[in-house]
Amino acid sequence: MNKHHEVAIVTGGGRPWGVGRATALALARAGMRIVIADVREDWGAEAAGVVTKETGQPARYIATDVSQRASVAALVDGALTAFGRIDVLANVAAVVGWQRAEEMTDEHFDRLFNTNVRGIMLTCQAVIPVMRRQGGGRIVNVSSLSSLRPLEGLSMYASSKAAVSMYSKVLALEALHDKIIVTTVAPSSLATAMGMERGPTQEEIDRQGKATPIGRALLPDDLAEVIVFAATSKTPALAGQVLHANGGAYLVS
Repeated sequence: MNKHHEVAIVTGGGRPWGVGRATALALARAGMRIVIADVREDWGAEAAGVVTKETGQPARYIATDVSQRASVAALVDGALTAFGRIDVLANVAAVVGWQRAEEMTDEHFDRLFNTNVRGIMLTCQAVIPVMRRQGGGRIVNVSSLSSLRPLEGLSMYASSKAAVSMYSKVLALEALHDKIIVTTVAPSSLATAMGMERGPTQEEIDRQGKATPIGRALLPDDLAEVIVFAATSKTPALAGQVLHANGGAYLVS
């Protein structure tokens, strides 16, 4: 299959200044047709228009709550109706929240694990039969450096991302015989709009840059490049691997 006929689903692809939107744009520039899955209809519809306008590639938005099985099934059905196949799943959708471990509430726990872990499980389960019928595919799940380095206030977020990493490794073993390559990308702190209605201020970007070994903040486009690398590479050597997109941060921690 020529990459210019391939189809990629990007979850969490709607938010402006987000990794998902940057990933959708980057995959489209690599020649793929794009399905943007996002719970925010205003952002998702806008993002699909931006992708088509800036890259010339067809893009569709499908309203999706990744934590709900029926919604994910509708996403996959919609992608197949629109484009006839699914070659790539880029699981970027996630939520973050700060709460001390001793103060953890059921609501906080459920919010993080329903989106960050259950959402990845459901989307992977939904696309694997499609990829198997097609003879293969690539799944890229986004984890976090916090799954390896403890940070105060992020016990459940970090735990959810650690679950993503291990789930992806096990899934990689199970899916490899169907020529489905599952890879994880684990970024450090990024200058994104995650959890915000706005993008980061220049002050916030500069502050992150001072704390990063490469001397500048990591941006959504930086992480998108790593996701696209994994999503477009067909070597089985990437199966089960965790790509640390940290700008050297983990190496000096």
